[in-house]
Amino acid sequence: MSPADAGWAGALLAAISFAAPLYGQGTPAGTRITATATVTFEVDGQTFTVTADAEAPGSVMIVARVAGTDLEPPGVAGADPGLAILFRHSLRNLGNAPDTFGVGAASKQSWPVRIHRDWNSNGLLDGEDLPVSDHIPLGYGENAGLILAVEVPAGARRGSSDTLSLAASSRFDPTATDTVVDLLQVRDLGVVVILEKAVDRATATVGDFLTYTIRYRASGSGPATNLVITDPIPPGSRYVASTLQLNGVPLTDAAGDDPGSFDAGANRIAVVLPTVAPGETGVVSFQVRVGS
Repeated sequence: MSPADAGWAGALLAAISFAAPLYGQGTPAGTRITATATVTFEVDGQTFTVTADAEAPGSVMIVARVAGTDLEPPGVAGADPGLAILFRHSLRNLGNAPDTFGVGAASKQSWPVRIHRDWNSNGLLDGEDLPVSDHIPLGYGENAGLILAVEVPAGARRGSSDTLSLAASSRFDPTATDTVVDLLQVRDLGVVVILEKAVDRATATVGDFLTYTIRYRASGSGPATNLVITDPIPPGSRYVASTLQLNGVPLTDAAGDDPGSFDAGANRIAVVLPTVAPGETGVVSFQVRVGS
């Protein structure tokens, strides 16, 4: 195979790999299928052909109407408490005639869910994508974009999950149904770090020294790594050298010697902690002098 042929083959393979799914669509209802029989024979060297009557009883079949429903695809998503999450789906009429379809959704956790008609099938809630309140009509072989929106309660427990079921059924044949299941996982952050900053004086004049403290507290189910606490020196003051401390232990101002450093160019202090375990607390402190 030449390089050019190989390139075409690769392009063709890519096109096949990413082509849209193919669906078998039934013969349209009401189609006439005529069965005819022909016999050919010879008599004294002459060929004769006889064809059965195409309109005779049993020779004509009318395709009956059947229903078919398809929902795709199942989804998986992560979310934080208090947010709305959207799952994108497609409803397709697999029957052999126009039909209307009823849709419904349920949350295993009984969280609020809504179904929207996604008119442009972009997976986003646009202004015209109103909640579905009635049956959805679809022609032969047509499909409709749907969005399943779920509201994650603000009090949802981190690490919990919810199973969402979206179902559709044909109005012509209610037994022609399909269901797609989505999985929603509430994110587990592992650890949350809270900072509290305070200063030892409410008022000060030029030449006064102020001591700032930054308390950190970690909570959660796992450790935080490479935690960096930074604090800019307040305008109108300057950092007092060698006053940076971690839990009462003095730190050097140079980077790399220990967890602390003072960056003169950025005019800020920094403390780097390789690991902070759940439940761990600590205090960073330093001094500034008011005035230049």
